[in-house]
Amino acid sequence: MQNIRFSIITPMYNSFELMHRYFESLEQQTYKDFEVIIIDDSSNDGSYEKLCEYVKKSSLNISIRKTDKNGGPGNARNLGMDIARGEWITFIDNDDWVDINLLQEIKAIIEKENVNCVVYDYYTTDGKKSSIQHSMYKGNTGITSMHNCMMYVRNHAVGKFYKRDCLSKVKYPLLRRCEDVAFVCRAIDACGSVFYLKKPLYYYYQRNNSLSNNLSLDENDMVNAFKILEKTLKHKYPDEIKEKSVSDLLYGGLLMMCKSQKNGRYINRYIDDYEIKYPNWYKCENVNNLGKAKKIFLLAVRGRQIVLLKILAWIHSRLVG
Repeated sequence: MQNIRFSIITPMYNSFELMHRYFESLEQQTYKDFEVIIIDDSSNDGSYEKLCEYVKKSSLNISIRKTDKNGGPGNARNLGMDIARGEWITFIDNDDWVDINLLQEIKAIIEKENVNCVVYDYYTTDGKKSSIQHSMYKGNTGITSMHNCMMYVRNHAVGKFYKRDCLSKVKYPLLRRCEDVAFVCRAIDACGSVFYLKKPLYYYYQRNNSLSNNLSLDENDMVNAFKILEKTLKHKYPDEIKEKSVSDLLYGGLLMMCKSQKNGRYINRYIDDYEIKYPNWYKCENVNNLGKAKKIFLLAVRGRQIVLLKILAWIHSRLVG
């Protein structure tokens, strides 16, 4: 079997029409030794059939699989990893796109540095305006310690390359949302070494009907995803998991609860339970590493200002939508 340097894994569900920039950015890659694996998650709008037609005329090395039933992006990525042939794997969402030099830049790093994981930065974009975002809350380009990576890495499935052999025992949980919370740190831990490239090479397209902006979902997937982290990594990284809990369980979980209009008593009980497990959370270093909006939200959490939390969550939904 011929060796391939990179495998790009992409879930797709009812969204072929959004993939023109995705395909264009891959067709124009300056480094060509890669395969594309697209997992159609039981689309019912003709996306699968359109994708099959596109593959017939594309110059890309594309493999397609179709799930028996809709299982969510985590399940689709697992299927992609199972059939990947590349030395390295990465995930690109189907409505996003990448810099045409992405693979060339990652190739240069892995040939120079003895690491099993590369984390790089990204843009958020509405297709017209773009804003630079960092995949690590803190850090500069170079090899980063496992301590720092566990503390500061953001949970997005995208923006990371992994040595495929390191992930033989790491899979996404079958959650509808927040599956990346339970995957990223476990995958990085399995890799054991990380290089951080503080350079945006990925375009994360924000749209108001994406899964991440689905307000009908609640915090349970976040809670369950973080439980997996606690069970598998807390004994090895107790301080780091506490630091991550601030952005994930406290900020992320409460943001979902406020968006889904949970009542004040329920929200207060959630904060009580969190503070029993992670007392003095406001002294965590990551509180200072978060952006201004998240800091304000956490100040409102500490003051139990539930009405303000809901107002901030509403503003957040309007901004990302």
